Amino acid sequence: MASAFIVNPGSTSRKYALYRDGVCIVVLACETTGNGFCMNVIRNGIKTDEAEMTAHEFSRSVQYVVTYLVNHKDIESIDAIQSVGIRVVAPGTYFTKHRLIDDAYVQKLTEIEDVAPLHVPGLIGEIVSVGKVLPDVEIHGISDSAFHSTVPAHISTISIPKADALKYDIRRFGYHGVSLASISRRLEEQFGKIPERTIVCHIGGGVSIAALKDGQSISTSMGYSPVSGSIMGSRGGDITAGVVAALTVFKRLRGKELYDYLYKESGFKGVAGVSDLRLVLERRASGDPDAILAMDMFIHEVHSWIGAHATLLGGVDAIVLTATAAERSSVVRNLLLSGLELFGIALDAEKNESLVGSTGCIHVDGSAVQIAVMKTDEMGEMDLLLKN
Repeated sequence: MASAFIVNPGSTSRKYALYRDGVCIVVLACETTGNGFCMNVIRNGIKTDEAEMTAHEFSRSVQYVVTYLVNHKDIESIDAIQSVGIRVVAPGTYFTKHRLIDDAYVQKLTEIEDVAPLHVPGLIGEIVSVGKVLPDVEIHGISDSAFHSTVPAHISTISIPKADALKYDIRRFGYHGVSLASISRRLEEQFGKIPERTIVCHIGGGVSIAALKDGQSISTSMGYSPVSGSIMGSRGGDITAGVVAALTVFKRLRGKELYDYLYKESGFKGVAGVSDLRLVLERRASGDPDAILAMDMFIHEVHSWIGAHATLLGGVDAIVLTATAAERSSVVRNLLLSGLELFGIALDAEKNESLVGSTGCIHVDGSAVQIAVMKTDEMGEMDLLLKN
């Protein structure tokens, strides 16, 4: 039977899934553990196996995963895979549409890899790996920015000279669109109707805060590239233009060196010395002042985006918390939403503590603002988009 192979390369993880007739057969999540690498095998939403991976195996994870699928009889052979969808996180108008990946597509990615060094080089590597392992299968690029096509021009436009914005294709493209599309698709199921004013906090290796009006994006914290918005693992977020200009003078940073500095040496890593949020939380709990500072900065920035989006929307009807950190950690959820009572946001501590790794509401009874933890389903959304 024909199967679809879904590839979801993130900034700190590589996730794969096998779908057959719209049904997820298995998800294989290859990720860093803070001290190494592992692959989690998930069937019917339940982790059934975990295998340690070497750095070499992680670097060749497409081959590793496809071999696993054959050995465990999920597919009879690689010939059973008839289509591939891969999530594309890349700045540029060209990448705001879902497209078949060909040589021209890869060339366009190569041209902008220096302005998105945390995602694009790895994305190109995944495309090449899939091409080697499945040489006769079409690969479809699923845009991570397409969902934000509804953001109005006065929000997506960046205030540089118009000629430069057009020449270099610079505007706020927004990201985490596949995740947001999967959340938007299930808002009515979660809340009984699609809330008019929803703020979605995607808190994982990457972080973005998005405002949805009737389920459609009207603003998001990530802008031109995935380095923007809130501070993240090793990404600086919205470091001001003056600081960037100063770095080019003081440290003589130019081109790729500057991008690597902002993408790979900043954020939690720059402030606390570690990029993994789990380690930041551990150090914070032990009283590490740098970790405490990093988390205080992070919460302040998330609150600022929630406040800005609440103003844009004219209020808030629902808050959705999604992605790995928000789904797994009640501590993270409590930190994110404490102090927002001004907007009618009230977290029920008992509900929050009892909800681990599943979907459910955690607001106090009678709250004006509903709060839900929702598992993002990027893989399922990609499978749907692949069919369309």
